[in-house]
Amino acid sequence: MKSLHLISPDWTRDDLVKETNRIFDVCDGCRRCFNLCPSFNTLLDRIYEYESNVSRLTATDYEQVEKECYYCKLCYNHCPYTPPHDYGIDFPRLMAAWKKQRVKEQGASWSDRLLIKTDLIGKLGGLTASLTNRVLSTPWIRSLLEPILGLHRDRRVLAFSRENFPAWWRKRGPALQPAVAKHKVVLFPSCMVNYQATDIGKATVQVLVRNNVEVVVPQGQRCCSMPSFDLGDTETMVQTATHHLQLFLPYLKQGYDLVVPTPSCSLMFKREYPYLVPTRDMTTLAERTFDVCEYLMRFKKDGALSTEFRQTSQRIAYQVPCHLRDQNIGFKSKELMELTGARVEVIEKCSGHDGSWGAKVEFFDRSMKIARKAVRAVADCEPDLVASDCPLSALQLDQAGATPSDNGPATRHPIQIVRDAYNLPS
Repeated sequence: MKSLHLISPDWTRDDLVKETNRIFDVCDGCRRCFNLCPSFNTLLDRIYEYESNVSRLTATDYEQVEKECYYCKLCYNHCPYTPPHDYGIDFPRLMAAWKKQRVKEQGASWSDRLLIKTDLIGKLGGLTASLTNRVLSTPWIRSLLEPILGLHRDRRVLAFSRENFPAWWRKRGPALQPAVAKHKVVLFPSCMVNYQATDIGKATVQVLVRNNVEVVVPQGQRCCSMPSFDLGDTETMVQTATHHLQLFLPYLKQGYDLVVPTPSCSLMFKREYPYLVPTRDMTTLAERTFDVCEYLMRFKKDGALSTEFRQTSQRIAYQVPCHLRDQNIGFKSKELMELTGARVEVIEKCSGHDGSWGAKVEFFDRSMKIARKAVRAVADCEPDLVASDCPLSALQLDQAGATPSDNGPATRHPIQIVRDAYNLPS
């Protein structure tokens, strides 16, 4: 934003309204993002009703536009007026400022605060994984929990792993290391991989080691704090960014790169941390952070990637998560999967899950409606397999019917597909 910063303590609601009307007036004249998300549909409908007079927008209008934003950030890539343009428009962070303002004025429900505590949920769910998974898959129990947790009864959730990734790493990770390492990385698995989508973490380690990469997984990692955007909780995000900088910087100084298999987390390290904590060291951390497929394709460019794949003729529909598209790195996952002989069709449609937003009662139906565009695009490909780098996008696509058949394989992460192509055990 041109005059407001999310961590500045001195802007008022009047300042926010003034800046918002400036940006909304530009959006009215542009309308390039009209079909991206519910926020823009609501905004442009309201502006039309008010005959393009943004000063007539009400507090209710601002709140609805803000609540319908799930921080996918697609509008930032579409917008022709982002910095360094003189207009300096950053719509996603404007919405984060409104979330922060709303929580400041109205507070946040305990369920909203609970749903973003992913580390706590992961640890508690993993302690009793079998029981928790049974409870969360039982319809009548979900009906009882819906008004308590605000979690829609029909929303599928990622199952908790009986053996979480940190436990697996402690038992098996060190023994997997290459005899002679040509590269070295520090791995940030993410809370989803740690406690639920653990096989993605295992596959990441296996594929990296297969390419002579030493992998370390330091203790003390936390959720990246992307969920904190739901409440505009910039204080927590700043604390988390600072914590991870202190944790990972010593490794960077020893020549390690930071590799992340989940797009929302890598986006936090690359884009949001330097914004929240604008220091040279944080910029270094951002510059040395890589999505796992992005990192491996750098090896391909240098002729150092092992291409001893078990060749396949599978047709893969690959949904690119929004937070990976925002990183502007191209289609590295697609290129990597194509090395296995697969024919990969790119699906540039949002899945509509977006963290806790699509899990909440008030947004679940809209979330599933958004997913239908991606599902139709997948169906047009007639794929043998569906892939996505985001575990929540994969979950959403499966629930929305994107998998080739009811009994077919679930949507997979590209790194799992590559692991299988190396004929490594899962």
